[in-house]
Amino acid sequence: MDYFDVLKKAWTITWRYKALWVLGLFVGAASGGGGGGGGSGYRTGSSDYSASGQEFNRMAGDFVRVFEDNLVLIAIMVGVLAIIGIVFWVLSIAAQGGLVHGANEAAEGRTPALGAAWRVGFRHWGRTFMIGLVLALPMLLVVGVMAAMFVAIVAGGAMGGDAGAGVAIGGACLVLPLFFVLLIAVGLIIGIVYNLALRYGVLGDVSFGQAIKRGWGDLWGKRGAFVFWLVMLLPGVAYSIIALLIMLPFIVGSVALVIAEQFAVAALVFVVMIIVALVPGAIYGTFVSSAWTVFFRRMTGMEVAPAQGAPTPAYPAPPVPPVAPAVPGEVPPAPPVSGD
Repeated sequence: MDYFDVLKKAWTITWRYKALWVLGLFVGAASGGGGGGGGSGYRTGSSDYSASGQEFNRMAGDFVRVFEDNLVLIAIMVGVLAIIGIVFWVLSIAAQGGLVHGANEAAEGRTPALGAAWRVGFRHWGRTFMIGLVLALPMLLVVGVMAAMFVAIVAGGAMGGDAGAGVAIGGACLVLPLFFVLLIAVGLIIGIVYNLALRYGVLGDVSFGQAIKRGWGDLWGKRGAFVFWLVMLLPGVAYSIIALLIMLPFIVGSVALVIAEQFAVAALVFVVMIIVALVPGAIYGTFVSSAWTVFFRRMTGMEVAPAQGAPTPAYPAPPVPPVAPAVPGEVPPAPPVSGD
C-alpha cells in the first residue's frame, strides 16, 4: 500500500471540504493551561508573622463572605459550565462517527453534507461510545494496578522505617518505569484498534463487539495498521511544530504581561490564543480522521489503490489498410488458390 498516497488523498479531502472542519473541531481540538507565580523575601521578625497571619485571616474572611453572598450565582455558573461540558462531550462522540461518514462520502466522489454527517454520527452515537468505553477498560486496569502498587510501596516504606524507605524507593524505581512502558504500549494498541473499530461500526454497520473484534484481528493480521500508525507520526510532528509557532507569540506576550502585572490583559491574550489554536486543531482532527478512513477503505478493499497504468508499446502498431467498398451487383473475386 502506498501510505503517502493515502496521506495525499486525506489532505485533498480535508482542504476541499472545509465543512468537515466543524466536525474536526470537536474531534481534534483540545486545550490546556498553566499558571505561574513568584515572590520575594527579606529578613522578618515575629511582628511580621503576626501581621501576615492577620492579613491572611482577613483575606480568607473576605473570600468566605463573597462566596456566601454570591452562592446562587456561583452555583448557576458551575451548572452552566457543567452543561456546556456535557454538550461538548456528546457532540464530540457524534462528530467522530459523522467525520468518518463525511470522509467516506468524499472518498467515494460525493460531496459530504454536514447535516447528513451529524445525523449519521448521532445514529451511531451509542456504538461509538461503547467502542471507546470497552477499549478504555484495559487502560483503566493498568492505571489502577499502577496506583495500587504505588500506594503499597509508599505504605511499606512508611511502616518499615529507614530501611523500608530505601527498599520502597528501589522498588518504585524498578517497577514504575515498567508500568509506564506498559501504559504506552496499551495506549498504542487501543488507539489503533479504536480507529479501525470505529470505521467498522460506522461504515460496516456492525455492533460494537464485532467492530472491536475485527479491528483487533486486523491489527495482528499484519494488514498495515501499525505501519500506518508510524506513518501518521510524521504529520503529527509537523502539526505540533506549526501549533507551537502559532501559539508562541501569544505565550511570550502573556508572560510579558504577567511580569508587568497586567493580569487581565494577559488572561485575554491567553483566551485569544486558545480560540486561534482551535483552527489548526480542527484541520488536523479532520485530516487524521480522513487519513484513517482512506486507509481503512484500501485495507478492506472498499477502494482500490490507483493503478500505475499500462506501459505504452515501444513501437506503434502498423495501420490497417482500408477495404474498398463493394459495388452493388458485382460478384467479388474469388480468393486465389495456391497450386501444388
